[in-house]
Amino acid sequence: MAEIQNRITGIIGRKGTGKSRLMEGRLLGADRIFVWDALGEHDWSPNELTSAEHVEQFFRWNRKKTFWAANYVPGDDLEAELEEICPTLYDRGHLTFAIEEVPLVCTASHLSRRFGKLIRTGRHRQIDMLWTAQRASEVSRTLTSLTDEFVLFSQTEPRDLDAIAARCGSPVADRVAQLGRHDYIVWDVGDRKLSEVWLMPSAQKDPSAA
Repeated sequence: MAEIQNRITGIIGRKGTGKSRLMEGRLLGADRIFVWDALGEHDWSPNELTSAEHVEQFFRWNRKKTFWAANYVPGDDLEAELEEICPTLYDRGHLTFAIEEVPLVCTASHLSRRFGKLIRTGRHRQIDMLWTAQRASEVSRTLTSLTDEFVLFSQTEPRDLDAIAARCGSPVADRVAQLGRHDYIVWDVGDRKLSEVWLMPSAQKDPSAA
């Protein structure tokens, strides 16, 4: 029996580059969406949840539904709240889990136990993942090692470019360093190739252009 697979996509770029908008566009093609909305930006979601109890109630309500979406807005203890809801997400399965600004709940060398389990074994539960981060060097190396696709906006800090080079190769990091603020490229890890290049038209980059 073939092993069930999932897909993990990472979106990396400085603030204001368009990460959340791009994530939203990708999520709208999914059937069952759960967003860890640390900054409370995903007001397009019809269901805002704020506690583990709300999550459990919501999943009981939508158990037989084909299409649903919810965003979870945490309080002050982000890592503890994420650990609390991860088992519920894992048990439910068959969903797309998006997490905004993932360095708020992990570091390059630290990943909490339950969140780590979801990342490592979510493929068995058909849990696709999308995550965003402002800096490549701040993301858990476990997460980046299991990411299948990177959407890369401009990065200029040497540590961030080194982190991209370590996962995607030096030519990709060099290209990222040359991108404009709202430009991005998409690197497919499995195929080891660029699957998309988006460059903002020069007329939009220069406010004085006709």
